[in-house]
Amino acid sequence: MKPVMEIVNYIRTHALNHRQFKNLIAELDKGLPGDLPLHCTVRWLSKGQVLSRFFELLDAVKLFMEGKDKDYPELLDLEWIMDLAFLVDMLCHLDRLNLTLQGKLKMLPDLVQSVFAFVNKPKLFKAHIQKGYLTHFPTLLKASGQVTSAALNKQVARYATLVENLHESFVTQFRDLQLKRPQITFLVDPFNAETDCLKAPLVTDEAAAELEMIDHCEEDQLKPALREGTIEFWKSVPMEKYPNIKRAALKKLSMFGSTYVCESVFSTLKHLKSKHRSVLTHTHVKEFLRVAIAEYKQENCSRQGMPEVPLSNMPSILLYFCFWTWFN
Repeated sequence: MKPVMEIVNYIRTHALNHRQFKNLIAELDKGLPGDLPLHCTVRWLSKGQVLSRFFELLDAVKLFMEGKDKDYPELLDLEWIMDLAFLVDMLCHLDRLNLTLQGKLKMLPDLVQSVFAFVNKPKLFKAHIQKGYLTHFPTLLKASGQVTSAALNKQVARYATLVENLHESFVTQFRDLQLKRPQITFLVDPFNAETDCLKAPLVTDEAAAELEMIDHCEEDQLKPALREGTIEFWKSVPMEKYPNIKRAALKKLSMFGSTYVCESVFSTLKHLKSKHRSVLTHTHVKEFLRVAIAEYKQENCSRQGMPEVPLSNMPSILLYFCFWTWFN
């Protein structure tokens, strides 16, 4: 990884080198990507993108570094190139997992499903690698054509060990989550969940929760509501009839593993705290954030004898709200 970052930074941080490298790619004219992305250590996904593009432009990088009299023996080492290809494919799989864990309205069952699905993938990867099948590693398959069978078998055995270590690492890290899986199943499909899956402190009365689970499983009127989604289903469950299991479901629904909410609020806060603002107290920040991150949906007020507010007037309304907050 270190040689790749050094080469990328050497090309991208110098304007002349960057321009010459882009001209070299244009001269080769092999359907190659037009440029190398600049690596950013802040974002995890940046590393996978940089490695993938670097491998695609490997021939152009070799020619460019030779023309600059920069010696990087790794670029000519076939084993190092295979390691790079393997890393590109593995980071591609991890990036896909990372993307599924991001975004808006990601509930706990969605995140857990993505994690457990990925935990089982390394076992498949290991079995295929040991048999010499590289269908899930297209970059490695492309690089393996440059080495002998003996060298390939040696490298493949090492990659199988690395994949196994990755699987063990995921199993260890998410062991606690695996223990909570019956409760997550109850949240998504309560009619097929185990009766004793709800334990303290999720419920205060385990015996009453078990009886409610049995009664709830026979509630045929609620089963069609499950097709509308998890949140809509639990909205339809009457609190007065099933207080224990509904409170348990609401507790689970309030949990989220995605940092989307935190990151979006932080980005909004940075936008509010601009250099053009002269006064901003804690009270102002709280009220501004509530307005900024709220999903406003215009309601038709004409039925109540009130004029409709056009969306074009929303900035004026928000400005009025800000002034009202300042002077009150």
